[in-house]
Formats: sequence, structure tokens, C-alpha cells
Amino acid sequence: MKTRGDPVPDIQNFLASVPLFSKIGETSARILAGASRFQQLGRGDILFFQSDPSEAVYVVRTGNVAIVLNNFDGREMIINEMRSGDIFGELGILTKKPRSTSAIVQSPSELLVIPRQAFLDLLDQEPHLARLLLEITAGRLQISGKREGALAFLDAQARLARLLLELEEQEQDKGYVTISQDELANRTGLIRQTVAKALGRWRRAGWLITGRGRILILNRKALEDLENSLRLM
Repeated sequence: MKTRGDPVPDIQNFLASVPLFSKIGETSARILAGASRFQQLGRGDILFFQSDPSEAVYVVRTGNVAIVLNNFDGREMIINEMRSGDIFGELGILTKKPRSTSAIVQSPSELLVIPRQAFLDLLDQEPHLARLLLEITAGRLQISGKREGALAFLDAQARLARLLLELEEQEQDKGYVTISQDELANRTGLIRQTVAKALGRWRRAGWLITGRGRILILNRKALEDLENSLRLM
């Protein structure tokens, strides 16, 4: 893990591009930029662990970071992904609680690190930010609610089918999903063997083709029908 300091004007320019900070006053922006720094991280770097003290807020400049929930038995599940312009880590600061999740870098990334006190001082100076933070939190709760619903009411195959369909919709190259079996397991709360077994069954049925870290979906309707038919009663 390596850090690199950047000039305050560069940080100010970046803050102006982030929706949450784009309307703060010039003085507030300058103070916040002076207290913050950019940090470069590589794939697989761990930004913080679940239960770590909440010491900073992060904004993604480039790359992406997985927000991971760790189970008591050692399993992990990705519950969200942070991409360019996304802010995370603020809830622990606001609630004065330890981290409720871990944060793991998924690709080479550069983040803006805002120390705890600098963030709290900004909220005092710019009270309108509280409403924007509430909107961000509400959006995340919607996403979490959908994923929790999938875990509660869908069986293993339906969870996996739903995730593949969601990921395919996000890809620019439609029909393809770029993801490993380990990542599929992490996102669905399944073990890797269960994922491999389901993909093998669907491959033999002609629904998809699997490659190294990439899946070509040939029969989207079959996956949609499977998701709808395998809901737990």
C-alpha cells in the first residue's frame, strides 16, 4: 500500500467534481483539501477491516472498492461496490462506531482520504450536506434491501441467476459478464463449489459459456425464468 501527497488545488478540483462536495463554499473546500490527501492502492489491498476504528471518510477517484461483510465462520460477501465519485466510510464517523464492514480494493485505485475531524468540521460549516448524506444513505439501503431480499427469498441457483442478469445489464458489452467464480460466490453468499456446480449445469444446458473470468450469456430468458421459479416459499 502506497500513499502520495497531491497539491491542494488538485484536491479542490476533484472535490468540485464530487456531487456531495460540489456546492460547498470556497473556504470550506480549501480547508478540506488542505486536510485531505490522495492515496494509491493496488488490487487486493485492504483499506480497513470490519470492527476497525472509523478514522476517515473515502472518496473514489479512480478504480473500485468492494464493501465486504464478514461472517463469523470466515465467509465474506460483497454487499456494495464503490466507484469513481462514490463516498464511503462516513457512517462510522457519524455514529462513532467501529467499521461494520471491510473495504477491499478490486482494481488499482486512487482514493481521497478525508480525516474524521476534517469531515465533522465540514458538516458544522456546511449543514446542508446532512441532507445529501441522508439521500446517499437511503440509496444504499435500497440496494442492501434488494440483496437481503435475494438472500432471504431466493435459493442458491436463483441468487446466482439474478446476480448474472444484474451484472450483464451493467456491462457495455451486452451478453458478457466479467467476473470470477470466487467473486460470484462472495456476492451471493454461496460457497465456490455451489457456484461451479450451477454454472456447469447451465453450460451443459446451453444457457451460457464460461471462460477465464468471463461468462457469455446465451439464454437470458432461461435465467430469468429460473430466478422467478426458484423463489423460496
